[in-house]
Amino acid sequence: MTEPIDVLVVGGGPAGLATAIRLRKQLAQAGSDASVVVVDKAHRPGYHSLSGASFEQACLDELVPGWRDDRRFMANVVPVEQDDLYFLLGSRAVKVPSRVVPGRMHHEGDVTISLARLTGFLADRAVQAGVEIHSGFAARELLVDDGRVVGVRLGDVGRNNRGEPKANFRPAEDIHARVTVLADGSHGVLSTQLREQFGGGRNPQVYSIGIKAVAQFPGDNPFGTNRVLHTLGYPNPAGVFGGGFMYSMGDKSVAVGLILGLDWRAGDLAPQREFERFRSHPFIASLLRGSVTIATGAKTIPEGGWYALGRVAVPGALVVGDGAGFVNMARIKGIHYAILSGMAAADTIAEGLAAAGAAPDDPVRLAGYVQRLETRGVLPDLRHARNYRAAFRWGIYPGAPLSLVADRLPWRIPMAPDADGTRPGARLDRPDPGGMDGATFVSLSGALHRE
Repeated sequence: MTEPIDVLVVGGGPAGLATAIRLRKQLAQAGSDASVVVVDKAHRPGYHSLSGASFEQACLDELVPGWRDDRRFMANVVPVEQDDLYFLLGSRAVKVPSRVVPGRMHHEGDVTISLARLTGFLADRAVQAGVEIHSGFAARELLVDDGRVVGVRLGDVGRNNRGEPKANFRPAEDIHARVTVLADGSHGVLSTQLREQFGGGRNPQVYSIGIKAVAQFPGDNPFGTNRVLHTLGYPNPAGVFGGGFMYSMGDKSVAVGLILGLDWRAGDLAPQREFERFRSHPFIASLLRGSVTIATGAKTIPEGGWYALGRVAVPGALVVGDGAGFVNMARIKGIHYAILSGMAAADTIAEGLAAAGAAPDDPVRLAGYVQRLETRGVLPDLRHARNYRAAFRWGIYPGAPLSLVADRLPWRIPMAPDADGTRPGARLDRPDPGGMDGATFVSLSGALHRE
């Protein structure tokens, strides 16, 4: 990878792979042999994708026509037929009538899907289209020359846990590209560097952390199939944004998780322990009765929305998916925005390459990306939900009613960086909920470390 390439995609998740698939197909139709290369830090496609998601699948019809004909993939796609919202209070669970749940929060017509399997499926299709995928390479630095992104620098390979070179040490390598697409996910190293160098949004980007587990039922499945359930309230303190969820993942498995805004006040709030508290709630425990946890994980979610968006198109580079902040918390959705933004990026790059000269140093214009995000509905959806997350900055009780009218407010609700929310000395002093300990949780995540 030392030779200059045409298009470099950093990140092998849905956004990056959607970019690569559509771009490679368009280049082939145009008779172009321009190179499209994906680098990803995971050692295989999908390994860093946290399983279990509710997904608006229509975008796949355009990206991969005929995808429903793949029987192996479709075996992991579960249509949503039942969609419930509950408010948890102590040991009680109160069902919120469907008629009072905002339409944007309904999930009928969606599917639940293993995000890891979706990523693997897209990786296979990318390779079939002629995309090069290189796994196990972590990009560490954005290369910028005279205000233009010209590529990335990879991290060193072959250091021990003290940072010392081992026998297989290989120093950092620079990859130069005519166009670089940053699909490095939530709080990605390179997309964060781009925000710092080229400009961020009017509000700072803020995040939640999602703690998730996949549970399997050896016997009966009390949660049922084809079902999506979301919760508000317990165990999140009143001042902490977020809630719980459960998604059917087939006849015998379910994804269960808890989302907590990272701007919490108390210094002793431990997300994994709160997740165990959530699983021990009598209502949730009854739906998980008899299950065995087979996988766990955690990831951040960029939720600042419209006002936190920085520049997503700069000379030589585009940002797609979670790295750009394309997540709509009013709908609890981000995956289809990742794919839509990837397709918008591909169309922009194909147009730019066709108009540019053939020489490696001829600039490729990327001016149409933002307009394509508008046309595909990504930016209009985020604009509509522009104040949704900020409405909860004062807690769930003022936030819930305010969020219903937040799209009508003529002004921006300001947000502060997450770290500013922590108050010195503030504590919850909650008893330990029991359940799975932290070490076991980490062991089931598949994370590999040299201790």
